Amino acid sequence: MQREKNITMKEAKEKTGLSSRQIRYYDQQDLIFPARSSGNQRLFSENDIKRLLKIKNLLAAGNSIETVRSKLKAPEVEQNFEIESDYDDHFDDYSDVDLDSLYPVSNRSELIKKLSRNKEHSQEEEE
Repeated sequence: MQREKNITMKEAKEKTGLSSRQIRYYDQQDLIFPARSSGNQRLFSENDIKRLLKIKNLLAAGNSIETVRSKLKAPEVEQNFEIESDYDDHFDDYSDVDLDSLYPVSNRSELIKKLSRNKEHSQEEEE
């Protein structure tokens, strides 16, 4: 299984057109949840970049931070709970996850994506 590339703050700025300060603010406001390196630097996934672009567009359209937060929350929360409940019994058996930081909660979205891919792959093999 291929690991998702971690994107640095510099690359995130280039991909989104946002400043470091804006990105840190969105992190402080719990609008994004980047992983952290062992040196506590933010590491972004492609999904984080998409989310930053969505935040940028929603704010440019005149939405407040609170409105952006509620628009970002709605569909994802339900989907994540669904996926997590499917894997409650499988977390202990899943050995392909590398937790390389002291912040395992920050790896949550990566864990969920890997588990989803593993489930799809398992289902294909069963057919």
